[in-house]
Amino acid sequence: MPYRILGGTKFYERAEIKDCVAYLRLIHQEKDDLAFERIVNNPKRSVGDSTLKNIHEFAKKNNLSLERAAIAMLEKNLIKPKAKIGLNLFLNSMNKWRNDLKIKKSNHIKLMQIVLDESGYSAALKNKKDLENENRLENIKELLSAMKEFSNLESFLEHVSLATSIDQDWDGEKVNMMTMHAAKGLEFDVVFLPGWEEGLFPHQKSIEEKGQNGLEEERRLAYVGITRAKQKAIISFSMNRFYQGDWIDSMASRFIDELPEKHLDKNSFFEDDANKIDDFDFNQDFETDEETRSPGWMRYQKRIK
Repeated sequence: MPYRILGGTKFYERAEIKDCVAYLRLIHQEKDDLAFERIVNNPKRSVGDSTLKNIHEFAKKNNLSLERAAIAMLEKNLIKPKAKIGLNLFLNSMNKWRNDLKIKKSNHIKLMQIVLDESGYSAALKNKKDLENENRLENIKELLSAMKEFSNLESFLEHVSLATSIDQDWDGEKVNMMTMHAAKGLEFDVVFLPGWEEGLFPHQKSIEEKGQNGLEEERRLAYVGITRAKQKAIISFSMNRFYQGDWIDSMASRFIDELPEKHLDKNSFFEDDANKIDDFDFNQDFETDEETRSPGWMRYQKRIK
């Protein structure tokens, strides 16, 4: 079905995903200068702008790739001492990772995990304990999960190249895909709202970090999503979901149980819930305290007891 994405950042355009892909691209092809430039000092290795500028000039003068230029400059002792340590570490790591791929035959997923660990990239994100960096780590986990769909590194990189090179066609009738935040102020005849599951919406982190305030923010967002529909809003959830490489059991969002009955047209799952309720078990890893449990949540608990 034709679609267009409105607002937000595409997955492969997120900074942390670009960084991961750049590591893999340079491992796969040492002449990838754009990848080298992006990651040689990411995380910080004291390879600053002036050092990178000198490498660029040396590479251009000697018709070399940036990586080959850096190696030659180190051999000629043309790199400042502080940058020399970081650059040596980076180049030695690159050789080691290529060996892991070609000699040890590490698959592309294992290789990505090794790179994230040995480069210090994961540690750098974990050390900055804030929501933004936690989200970046979550995105990297999703990347690792997505990589399982490809048989090798080359096929994965080909997919990324294609996914990032396609321009959106804004003409014609298409399904508009967007976040609920991006949908504010917009209206559509029909709106599809997937993923209404406990732990996902409301999101577990919102409740853990902000408690009742976080829950209310998520509830207001649910209102925004529903009221974008001029005629019909179709809300759905999964009984189980493939998340970060594993299948997890899911429970319908408490927000569904809070919707006014007279405005709902429920499917057979809800009509037969008296018979099916024993099979409807939620993810026990998701826990909230009494203060963050809505009336809908409490009504559901009474139904299953």
